[in-house]
Amino acid sequence: MNAGGAAGEPRIPPVDAPDDEQRELLAKTLIGPDGRPLHVFSTLVRHPRLLRRVNALGGLFMAHGSLTDREREIVVLRTALQSGSDYEWAQHVPIAHRAGLSDDEIEAIRGNDGGGDPLVRAVDELHDDGEVGDATWDALAERYDENQLLELLFLVGFYRMLAGYLRSVRVRLEGL
Repeated sequence: MNAGGAAGEPRIPPVDAPDDEQRELLAKTLIGPDGRPLHVFSTLVRHPRLLRRVNALGGLFMAHGSLTDREREIVVLRTALQSGSDYEWAQHVPIAHRAGLSDDEIEAIRGNDGGGDPLVRAVDELHDDGEVGDATWDALAERYDENQLLELLFLVGFYRMLAGYLRSVRVRLEGL
């Protein structure tokens, strides 16, 4: 995987001295080990309206989604892998552990078939073909209702979009 963009200097650096509006927005985001907002947010805060919308959708998935935390993290990790985003992977492995995924399960997500999970197949098909194939859709439809199926599609799209942002802007992992 490529870093969330560690190759080269950030094209748009994180805000070091946020103004009042930025400070208010950053107060609602995740904090890194250094006590500062994560770079994903402190860079995106340069566009406050966009950060508000990104946080709203991300908050839906993280706190109010219809998929379980475990299912969400399987999808996010496979999307990070397929999108080549070390940043997303590094941020979500601890979240996946908290959601109950073991190290072996996380390693299986890295594998060629992702352990055969239909969630992983859906991510792969969306990445490779731009759509979920019939066999995978049928397997998912046996386990998930319409709301969950729709959420799954948008969850993959959301994290693919974030990966493109992270890699293109060269957002660095905290501590680098």
